[in-house]
Amino acid sequence: MSKKEGVMSFWGHLSELLSHFRRVLYAFIISTLAVMLIPLSIDFSNINPLALFYNTITSTIINDLQVRFLTEDIILIPINFYAPLEVYFFISFIIGTIISLPIAFYELYKFFRPALHKHEKGFALKFTAVFMSLFIFGFVFGYLYVVPLSFRMILEFSSLLNLSPTYNFADFYSLVGMMLLMCGLLFTFPIYIYILVRVGILKTELLTKNRRYLYGGILVVIAILDPDPSLITEMLTFIPIVILMEISIFISKRVEKTREQKKIE
Repeated sequence: MSKKEGVMSFWGHLSELLSHFRRVLYAFIISTLAVMLIPLSIDFSNINPLALFYNTITSTIINDLQVRFLTEDIILIPINFYAPLEVYFFISFIIGTIISLPIAFYELYKFFRPALHKHEKGFALKFTAVFMSLFIFGFVFGYLYVVPLSFRMILEFSSLLNLSPTYNFADFYSLVGMMLLMCGLLFTFPIYIYILVRVGILKTELLTKNRRYLYGGILVVIAILDPDPSLITEMLTFIPIVILMEISIFISKRVEKTREQKKIE
């Protein structure tokens, strides 16, 4: 939606939306190519035009994930010739998406901004900032604690069954990517509760009376999404989410109180 005179037609809105989407796509492509190609370190003593003689951001992260999440006795085997390339592109796409996510939110905000009131513009910016903060917090929390502990428990369980420590190269990175994204998205859950309360669809009284069912449901979702057979990583994820939920409910109560006071006035 651009600030033009008169009412913009459907095709005008569509054209404007496509222009914003095109900028998001460019940001994603540039971010992905950057992490795929930009060197972090170059070994000038071993320069070979027929081989990759430097570490990229993606290759560094791929190696770091193996070191951080796996023990030295674990062997990762690519089941086909394309598996390393698939993993390389998969990790690059994830990193490129995360890097370009703020630009995607900004372009979406620019599209809707002309139709928003002043207070709605402020709320949209706050929502974007809070969403990004919670997602990054959950992603980093998963990277530092949840995923390493989950793999430690999984590998311990495998050793109890005397299984060979050999795993599919691509499956490992698919699982890591899924778990990290899961952690990031789970930690954004409190903001949805706040929005539902703010627009009047949900009441905090209903939430406080049914806490046991709400938190029980969250725990079940975490248990389903987390491959760890123990409850340790589930609780490690569950406790911070409960704290964030309680903060969200507290803020939502203040929103309800302010809304009631405005009705009285």
